[in-house]
Amino acid sequence: MQRLVWLRLGFSLPGLALIVFGLAQRGDFGWAWKLGILLMVIFLAAATWHETNLWITSQLRQRLYGYRRLLARCHREWSELLPLPTEECCATFQSDLTRDLDVFGDRSLYRWCSLAMTQSGAKTLCRWLTQWTDSQTVRERQSAVAELAGNRSWREAFFETTCEYRNQQASPEGLVQWSQTESFFGKSKWVHWLTVVGPAVIVAGIGIIVASKVQDVDVWQWIGLACVLGGVALNFILTISVIGPIHDIFVKIGTANRELQSLVNIILAIRRLDSKQPLLQSVQRKCFDENHSAENALAQLQRIMALAGMQRSPLLFIPYLILQIVFLWDVRVLELLESWKSKFGSNTGGWLEAIGMVETLCSAAAIADEYPAWAYPQCTEKDSGATNLLMVRGVSHPLLKDTNQVPNSVTIRRDKPLLLVTGSNMAGKSTLLRSIGINSLLARLGAPVCATAWTGAVCELASSIRVQDSLQDGVSFFMAELKRLRGVVDQAQKENQPEGRQMLVLLDEILQGTNSRERQIAVEHVLDKLVACGCIVLTSTHDLEMAGNKSIHRIAQVVHFREHFETVDGQQVMRFDYIMRDGVTPTTNALKLLEMVGLK
Repeated sequence: MQRLVWLRLGFSLPGLALIVFGLAQRGDFGWAWKLGILLMVIFLAAATWHETNLWITSQLRQRLYGYRRLLARCHREWSELLPLPTEECCATFQSDLTRDLDVFGDRSLYRWCSLAMTQSGAKTLCRWLTQWTDSQTVRERQSAVAELAGNRSWREAFFETTCEYRNQQASPEGLVQWSQTESFFGKSKWVHWLTVVGPAVIVAGIGIIVASKVQDVDVWQWIGLACVLGGVALNFILTISVIGPIHDIFVKIGTANRELQSLVNIILAIRRLDSKQPLLQSVQRKCFDENHSAENALAQLQRIMALAGMQRSPLLFIPYLILQIVFLWDVRVLELLESWKSKFGSNTGGWLEAIGMVETLCSAAAIADEYPAWAYPQCTEKDSGATNLLMVRGVSHPLLKDTNQVPNSVTIRRDKPLLLVTGSNMAGKSTLLRSIGINSLLARLGAPVCATAWTGAVCELASSIRVQDSLQDGVSFFMAELKRLRGVVDQAQKENQPEGRQMLVLLDEILQGTNSRERQIAVEHVLDKLVACGCIVLTSTHDLEMAGNKSIHRIAQVVHFREHFETVDGQQVMRFDYIMRDGVTPTTNALKLLEMVGLK
């Protein structure tokens, strides 16, 4: 590639020198400017070849990046799963729940599953993960994901196409944002009229000058020259006033041969998807209706933006400068764009929505393709009357490496909707809670979950897992927990109605900031409230007395995780098998840990 740069210089500089020398000399040196033109032709060919190679190399790098990311996903190589530029969109979707379950950020569910290269895809994925949806919608998404999972070649081609948008200046969102704004001259139409006056005066002046030559009237020539100079002066003032904002619009829409071509490629990829699945067909209709095909509309837009890009072309800059001085070229191009916007602007939002949905479904389909043993949840209704509210077999945490996953099974019965998880430190209690929670969110995408079977209603989630005090706000840890629990209870009471949603509540070691006796009474009160509201409640505790509480035992299934100790090279080592067992844990490890670290 570097050789092409030197090749361009090697032909352009001598070519220009020979042209200047040949035109300046006469007689025997007439051949010089001809040779110079030949060298410049070779330079243009080399420049075109160079630019083409740069574009192809850029595309190949984007594809290589995409395939490396897919491999990193499978192996949970978090150091290779760097945040995509579009991940900035996640900030507005952050909540206490998403922080508790590692939905966003480093080593998160979003970072792992997202293949969204556009802002629309990122926002759609965030919205589907964080917003409850009904069981029918989830089943529709599952059907679309299953079809895409079996069409790997199309998905890979689509992903390669979307990778072209990584690190580009413009985005489809910029086009849609511009399409939904008011006309550039909407609030100052008089300025628009002035942009017509200047070119008209210049053309009139040129006409007067020509007429003066034909009629041999010298005074007309001076009048015509005055008109030309006056028009040029007006155009110059207007250019200084409006060229900056107009060029900002051009940048937002994108160049004809790069950003817009990438958008066209995405739209064409959606068109090539041969699907009979209703959700995917509805996505295609957003882009290809009978009257406003995105393909045709974008082809028109590309032609207009090719005119807008003249000032960036070394070959066309001089003609562009003349056209700008005489006709206010950028304004004329903007008029074409405004005409395009009035015709197609209302459709661009649908195109963007379609792209976002396809990127999200492809992210879920990649999971389904990579993990064929994972199960699609069977979504039931809240009031189905089934004996079991939730039945999960072989569930694990999807963000753990495959070799580190230890599956467990959980069944929540209607008569005992509380699962009380006991166990020692580091035994796996919190991981179980997060496994159920994060898989519940993953199911909203229509993706399979990290389990061999999953049956239950689509749940609205609430949690109190990672609670922090606030020194600045004067909020203690205990008060922070109480506020979080109040929010959870309020949400449960809101959903406790016939048309309400099934609530899944995850509580990890709640109310640790008070004494044991008062904690038991408070926890019992909170759990009774949540169960009375019809919630599925999963809570962990170190407090073995709580597991023996008769009031809690009446509504709870008690399970536990345990540890064991082995002697390795004369030293005791604590081991965990992370297998959930029925009943209260028979072991504790706090004192043993004190001894192991030398504090006892």
